[in-house]
Amino acid sequence: MQIVVWITGCFFLLFINSCYANEIEKDIFDFSIEELMQVRISLATKTEETVLTVPSTITVFEQADIQALGIKNAYDVMNFVPGFQMTRGDWVGAVPKEHARGVYLDNGYILVMINGERLNEISFGKASVYTPHIPTEIIERIEVIRGPGSALYGSNAFLGVLNIITKTTDKQLTVSLGEKGYLQLSTSWQETISEDLNLHSNISVEKFDGHQYTSPWNRKVKDPYRNKYIEFGAQYKSSQLNFRYSENELNQFMNIGGYSVDNIHKSSSLSLSGNTEIWQNEAQQLKVKVSYSLFKIKSAGMVLPGDIGIINDDFLIGPYWRTESTDISADHSWKINKQLNLNSGFEYRKASQFQSGNAVTHYDYQQELIIPIDKNYLGGVIVIKRPPESDSLNQSHEIHGIYSQLKWQIEQNLSLFLGSRYDNVKGIDHKLSPRGAIVWQANPNNTLKLQYGESFRTPVNNELYSNDSITTGNPNLTSEFVKTTELVWIYQHKTLSSEVVFFHNNLRDFINKVPYNGKALFTFDNAVNIKISGLETSANIEINEQLRLSLNYTHLFDDPINESFKHFGTMTLSYKLGQWQFNANAIWRDEVSPPKPNLNNDIQFKQKQYTLFSANLTYDFSKSHILAINAHNLFDKDYVVFDPRVFDGEVPGQGRLISVSYRYRF
Repeated sequence: MQIVVWITGCFFLLFINSCYANEIEKDIFDFSIEELMQVRISLATKTEETVLTVPSTITVFEQADIQALGIKNAYDVMNFVPGFQMTRGDWVGAVPKEHARGVYLDNGYILVMINGERLNEISFGKASVYTPHIPTEIIERIEVIRGPGSALYGSNAFLGVLNIITKTTDKQLTVSLGEKGYLQLSTSWQETISEDLNLHSNISVEKFDGHQYTSPWNRKVKDPYRNKYIEFGAQYKSSQLNFRYSENELNQFMNIGGYSVDNIHKSSSLSLSGNTEIWQNEAQQLKVKVSYSLFKIKSAGMVLPGDIGIINDDFLIGPYWRTESTDISADHSWKINKQLNLNSGFEYRKASQFQSGNAVTHYDYQQELIIPIDKNYLGGVIVIKRPPESDSLNQSHEIHGIYSQLKWQIEQNLSLFLGSRYDNVKGIDHKLSPRGAIVWQANPNNTLKLQYGESFRTPVNNELYSNDSITTGNPNLTSEFVKTTELVWIYQHKTLSSEVVFFHNNLRDFINKVPYNGKALFTFDNAVNIKISGLETSANIEINEQLRLSLNYTHLFDDPINESFKHFGTMTLSYKLGQWQFNANAIWRDEVSPPKPNLNNDIQFKQKQYTLFSANLTYDFSKSHILAINAHNLFDKDYVVFDPRVFDGEVPGQGRLISVSYRYRF
C-alpha cells in the first residue's frame, strides 16, 4: 500500500511541475547509430579502438543504456549480451552465476574487473562470491569481451571479460523506494581542485527485505540482501589513486543447496590502487600500476535438516575465509611507425589465503573436527577460525605474466593483430595464450573479422586443497584451457547496426565436481573435454527519432555443459516523447530438461521456456531533476533455473520488484 501511495504522489508531482521543465540530460536518443559504433574501447587491446576496429567480439553499455535496462546489479547486464546469461545459482550463497557460450560451471570463467582491477581471487575464483552485488547507480559504462582474454589478462579471462567503469565526472544524488522494503541511496561527486588535481567519490547503500519462498521441506524463507559500496579517487596530472570497499549480505534463501532462515552469507572486498605514467614522448608511453586487494567471507548453509530425524537441529556449514592479493604491472606502448604499433607489459601478482576457518553449527572441540551429532551442537552458527582440517587451504601463489601485441595497419581498411601472453603460476602450472585477428572494413557499411585466441584458468584453492565434509581438493589438477575461433560480420548504416558472430570453442581439461567416496560429498577432476559452437546475432534499429529497438538471439549448435540454456534472446524497446521516456525489455530463455535425475535422486528437473518482462518510465523535469518508475519481472513470472548441486535442481527466480527513483544532478 505504501508503494502505491508513493507512486501516486510522484505522478501528482510530475503533473504540477511539467510546465517548469528545462534542458534534459543526454540519453540514448542523443547519439546516432553511427556515433555509437565509434565509441572508443580500450578493454580488448589496451589501446583505443572502436567496435568496428577492435580485434575482439565486444559489447559496450553506456550509462544511458544501463539506465534504460532498469537493472540494479551490474552482473545483470550479462543477460543482454549475446551468448551470455546470468542467473541466481547456489553453492556458497545464492550469488550470480554466469552461463557463457554453453558453459555453466561454478568456477569463475568470466574475469570481472572494476576500473581494470580484478575481483576474481584465489579461494573460489568467482568474483561474485565476495562481491555479489555492484550497484548500477555508480557506473559510467560496462565493457564486455565475449571470448578469450587471457592474451592480455591471464587466468579467469577464459570465456569473457566484464570491466565495470565507475563514475568520475558526475555530481548526482539518487533515492529509490520500492515494494518489499527496497531502499537505495547513492551519490557521486567530483571536484576540480586545480588544473592538475581532481577528486571523485561514489557511495551507495542498498537494502531489500526479499520475496518469500517455500522450500521442499515446507520452510518459508526470504531472499533479502544488503549492500554498501564506497569509492574515493584522486587524479594528479597523470597519476591516479583509488580506494574501493564493498560489503554484502545475502541471508536465508539458499546456501549449499539448503533453505533456512539461519543461512548466512556476509562478504566484503577492499582495494587500494595507484597508477602513474612515468614516461611519455611522441612515440612511446610507459605506465605502472600497483594494487592491493583484500577479500573476506563468512557463509553457512544448511546441509542436513533436523526435520529428517538424524539430528535434532539443522547442520549448517560454510567458509570463514580471507584472501589478499598484491599486484604490480607495467604497460608499454610504442608507435613504431604509421603502420605498426607494439604494446607490451608484465604483471607480478602474489595472492594468499591466510584464513581458512568455518562457520558451523556442530563441532567437536576435543577432536577438532566438524561432526554433525547432537552433542556437538553449538547453539547456532559459530566461527571456528583455525580448524586443523582446513589448514591446507592457507596457501600463497606467485603469478608472473608477460605479454606483447602487435597491430599492423596493412592498409587503411585492413589491420592485423598478433599477440600472446605467457603466465607462470609458480608450483601449479604455466600457460602460453596466443591470439590473432584480421579486421577488414570492406566498405563503409560492412566489417569482417576473423579471430583466434586461447585462454586458460588455473585451479583455485578450493579445488586444490579443500578438506571438509562437503568437498575434498585434488592437488593434481591442471589448468583448463580453451581454443576459440570466431568469424564476425558487422553491418552499420545511419539507422541500423547489426552483428553476426559464429564461434567455435574447443574446451579442454575443464574442472568439474564429481562424486567422492570418502568423507566428503565431492572432489574435483579435469573431467570435461567438449566442443561447443554457436551463432550470436544482434541488431540496433532506429525506427524513427522517438523509437529504437534492440534485439539479440543466441543459438548453440551443441549441448551446453551442465544443462544451461541452448537458445535465448532479448528485446529492448525505447520510446521518447518530450521529457518522457519509456523503456521495455524482454528476456527469453528456452526450456532446460536434464537427461538424468540430479544427484542420483528420483526427482526430474524440467523448466519450460519462459519470458521475463521489465519496464521503466522516466520523466525529466530538467537537466537536474529526473523521476523514474522501474518494474523488474513486471508480470511476477514464477520460474526456476537449474543448478546441478541442488537436491531437486531448482533455484527459484526473483519475483516482481517495483521501485520509484528520484535523481538530482548538481
